[in-house]
Amino acid sequence: MAASAEVEQEILRDLISKWISLGLEYISGTEGVRAIYIYAANEVPGSTYVGIAFEKDGEIQYPARARGGGSQATNLSAHLIKLLFEDLAEARHSFEETGVPPPTEYRVYFEIGTRKLDVQLSREIIYRGTGKAPSVDGFTLWLGDRAPKL
Repeated sequence: MAASAEVEQEILRDLISKWISLGLEYISGTEGVRAIYIYAANEVPGSTYVGIAFEKDGEIQYPARARGGGSQATNLSAHLIKLLFEDLAEARHSFEETGVPPPTEYRVYFEIGTRKLDVQLSREIIYRGTGKAPSVDGFTLWLGDRAPKL
């Protein structure tokens, strides 16, 4: 069991490190950004979700808005999301290879100035069999009224 826990921690450390690095790279040079929020749900086959948001000037915003909007910010945002999905798929593959069950939900908070990291994981089945998709409610269930708005 201890070896299994160590393998799980290694996979999670690698995934979270990649996600935080991508977020920091994306938002580099943008004034007023205090924190990164990453939400992922990975329980419903064919309905995996990964989202990232940034706390800028006291408001949690999706990537393109945090970068000031426009087509360049939108294109960079789409590329960022693609990379986050690829990292999650790689982690899921690593979990499957080692026989360690992957989390079904990830909630990652990273405070840029203090480097404070808070990672909440769940293995609870929330969406499977309900007809609901994790992309609809993930950030809202986590952050409530503070969730980013489209």
